[in-house]
Amino acid sequence: MKIRMAKTVATALLVYGGGYNLLSANETTVLDDVQVVTSAAGYEQKITDAPASISVITQEDLQKKPYTNLLDAVKDIEGVDIGETNDKTNNGQVSIRGMGADYTLLLVDGKRQNNNGDLYPNSFGGVQWASIPPLSMVERIEVVRGPMSTLYGSDAMGGVINIITKKISNEWTGAIGYAKTIQTENDYGNDDRVDFSIMGPIVKDKLGLSLRGSFFDVDKSNPEYAKLYYNGTDVSKGNDSFGSGKGNVKHEDWTFGAGLAFTPNENHTIKFDYDVAKQKYDNTPYIKRDGTIGDPLGTNDTYSALLQQRAGYKDELRFEREQYALNWEADWAVGKSTVGIHHVDTNNNGRTLPPTLDEREYMKNMGYLYSGSNVNSAANQAKLAAAMQDPVFLAMLPRPDRPLQSKNTTYSAKYELPLNNHFLVVGAEYQKSELKDGVFGMEKGNSDVSKEYYQYALYAEDNWNIIDPLTLTVGARYNKHEDFGDNISPRVYLSYAATDSWTFKGGVSTGYKAPKATDLYDGITGFGSQGANPMIGNPDLKPEKSISYEIAAYYEHENKHNFNVTLFQNNFKDKIETNSDFKGTAGDRWEALRAANGSLSKKENVAKATIKGIEVAGKYYILDNLSIKANYTYLNSENKADDKPLSNSPKHMYNATLDWEATSKLNTYLQLSGDIDRYRSTYADSNGNNKDLYYKNFSIWNLGASYKFTKDFTLIGRVNNLFDKDYLEYGLADRVGTTNYYDEYNNKPAGRNFWLSARYTF
Repeated sequence: MKIRMAKTVATALLVYGGGYNLLSANETTVLDDVQVVTSAAGYEQKITDAPASISVITQEDLQKKPYTNLLDAVKDIEGVDIGETNDKTNNGQVSIRGMGADYTLLLVDGKRQNNNGDLYPNSFGGVQWASIPPLSMVERIEVVRGPMSTLYGSDAMGGVINIITKKISNEWTGAIGYAKTIQTENDYGNDDRVDFSIMGPIVKDKLGLSLRGSFFDVDKSNPEYAKLYYNGTDVSKGNDSFGSGKGNVKHEDWTFGAGLAFTPNENHTIKFDYDVAKQKYDNTPYIKRDGTIGDPLGTNDTYSALLQQRAGYKDELRFEREQYALNWEADWAVGKSTVGIHHVDTNNNGRTLPPTLDEREYMKNMGYLYSGSNVNSAANQAKLAAAMQDPVFLAMLPRPDRPLQSKNTTYSAKYELPLNNHFLVVGAEYQKSELKDGVFGMEKGNSDVSKEYYQYALYAEDNWNIIDPLTLTVGARYNKHEDFGDNISPRVYLSYAATDSWTFKGGVSTGYKAPKATDLYDGITGFGSQGANPMIGNPDLKPEKSISYEIAAYYEHENKHNFNVTLFQNNFKDKIETNSDFKGTAGDRWEALRAANGSLSKKENVAKATIKGIEVAGKYYILDNLSIKANYTYLNSENKADDKPLSNSPKHMYNATLDWEATSKLNTYLQLSGDIDRYRSTYADSNGNNKDLYYKNFSIWNLGASYKFTKDFTLIGRVNNLFDKDYLEYGLADRVGTTNYYDEYNNKPAGRNFWLSARYTF
């Protein structure tokens, strides 16, 4: 990240006649080499003065080292972890300060991208991180570490990522890019990406238009694990699996967007933006290495699966998101206002409904249901043969579609008001949300139920410049949720510019996260094991809450060297977790949906946790054209329920980049990233002793370069996994009654591969 800091304390607000001329909220502004940000306080200000820990990926970063996706862009920021989890599509997610992806709010130009419920059940949550605007449209990416619920409400409990796009220009400009990943191992698939953007005036100074789009095509990857033997027995891990960081099915992603900006006069702008994103994943059954038939992402609907009470997937999964936004921005004699509406409609297509109560009861009464774990046993095959003669059973396929749809509409208003040495930000929001899931109501014998709720919020924050180098920020947000009532989230922050080089700041912030619409539903909310294990919601859930403390010091040398250190602690309570040992009783309306050997699970407020840490980052210029930047994060997390670290959280993370601007045209860099002591789980060994299980320490090297042939044409290349490290290693854990293998690494990048990109601007 290129984080620029001023040699002198500068203001990002220009005084005129007792008022202020506010800067545009989607425009990068540099005053005397000051990097200006918006996400920390709701208006633009110098990064070191911002009342939060914030990092910025600048346009210069994006031009020199274009990124393959959002995770690639933010991975080397202190406090940010992209190795916590990978879903079935092998898409990763972003965790900030150990809080997990569910607590990271993703914004595009301040507009919320997170869903209001579990729209991607059964480990498909990474798809919502896969689509971002084309890089040529991105002005900068701001990453706020720590709770920001005062300004942004729910989901901002761990932090915020705000992708800020470029303002439509008064001249026609554009870009087109092509990128390709070339694998060196046949088991990994290549990928291709094309993106474009164009913008300019339809009516000069009055009406502007922007268009953008991208296409991403990824081939199948299914690498093979090495053989492993235990006491002379082959206990090698099965090779045909997808997701969880290992491999991926073939998939395609499309995005398209258009924007209009109407400026009737210099003080008023009306903006309209439309965006659509579609992803398609192949779930076609295939022949595995052992000759059997497998389903890449989930069990395809078959008669044999029905007799195990399993169903749920078609041979193609599609994830589609459509959104639009309308905003009116106005500069007044004193202050600036923004009023808008934002609507998001997201669909998960390709899922099917598990067997209903009546169907399960029928198969049970007819004696068709499989027994035991061996589906190919003679007894089970005889049951299948008998069932295949029954027209009632045969009519159970094809399965009905399982509708999965989320709709969210947000109405918002914000006013930024400068008053002498105060700067006030006040606002209001109203959200109307709906989640439709075909499994809602299955315990009642129907599948046409949706969960709807509303919530509204009022917030205010005052940035008070007490004396010239000292600023106090005080704010609070009042939320009213239809299901669980009121909540107030305050925060206090102090920033002190001690000298031209040193700034000290710190504060206390509160965070909260409303339960997902899925989790609040009183009944069946989903199934595990492709329909065998019902999951149950809980209308009595409380919102998760946190109190976070931090203190930081920032330093910038006159020769551009910079350094910052932050100490933080986050106390977290009422964490919502899944109780997998939930005991149903005979007669429960969901008990009848459980398979004979299945289980029940229910969402509950059970856990408290504390996360303490240190973040250190800096950049040093060895020469004017040779620099090294590095950061280190220490995380000490503790789940109060068992005094263990939070699952999949590392204790140490580090990143370093050596950057050499060899000429005005050629830039090269060498990157190192890694983590240490990533906690996995606790298990009982063969002697019954509890042992903690950690992943192996992870590190990876990348080497990249960019060459600017002309002012309009740039070629970029990168060698990923420079030293061709194999991350598919696995080992054995000698547990009570059995020996289980486990992955040595949570994150499993491909072997050495080459990424090439060409970009033309005009």
